[in-house]
Amino acid sequence: MSVPYLMEDSREADRLTAKVDADAWVREYLAPVMPQGTPDVLDVGAGPGHIAQAVYRSWPRARVVAFDGSPGRLAAGSAGADGAVLVRRCGDARQLPFDDGTFDVVYSRLMLQYVAERDRAVAEMARVTKPGGTVVLFDLDGQLVWHDPVGPELRAVLDPVVDALRTTGFDPHTGRGLYRLAREAGLTGLTVRVDPYHLIAGAVNPAEREQWHLKLDIARPAIARALGSPEAADDAVRICLDHLDSAETLTYSVAFTVTGRQERTLGFG
Repeated sequence: MSVPYLMEDSREADRLTAKVDADAWVREYLAPVMPQGTPDVLDVGAGPGHIAQAVYRSWPRARVVAFDGSPGRLAAGSAGADGAVLVRRCGDARQLPFDDGTFDVVYSRLMLQYVAERDRAVAEMARVTKPGGTVVLFDLDGQLVWHDPVGPELRAVLDPVVDALRTTGFDPHTGRGLYRLAREAGLTGLTVRVDPYHLIAGAVNPAEREQWHLKLDIARPAIARALGSPEAADDAVRICLDHLDSAETLTYSVAFTVTGRQERTLGFG
């Protein structure tokens, strides 16, 4: 059984691809830990494989596996214009279908916030990493919940929606838990980095507004379930966009990156 994903929608693969400069992200967060030669690399929660393709572009000799819980999202990225040839595997991040010590670098970007049993997923990522290999965990803190001011209309939307999403395993503060999860998985030499992620001070720019509108529209069924009706979901989307359009508001979140080494010696037989 794969990890449930509350943003399941045919438009989600394109949204995920459009919202990030994949090559820049790879240069910033993966290049410092990528070994020379022909590294084996695993992207856990790869979506359409846009980050994995960027890894391949930077390291054409690498063996890159894009792993995701949705065959549809994986297939949506299979015809990448860059021609990257990736191995695509579908399954559950809490039970990775790979042998111990298979990969030199294992990374997860914005996946763990949707996984109820994050400890199992991170332990699995550590398990399939080679001794001396690296695990990179990248996730958000403050997703959906950090705004100022929070008026009564916005509060009436945020509280029940976030509470309902928590029942699916979603945690808006996943980022701050990554260090603990990495330690519990036995990773060593941990480094922690915190960067701004969402940062909208005043009225949102048109391109970013379009991204938020699409995100809220994809999330509309989950919002309707939380608030009790499609009409309530429509009002919630309007309230959120009105907040983003205001010159008087702030919306923000941060991204935690925790990097650790797998130092254990594997025993075979």
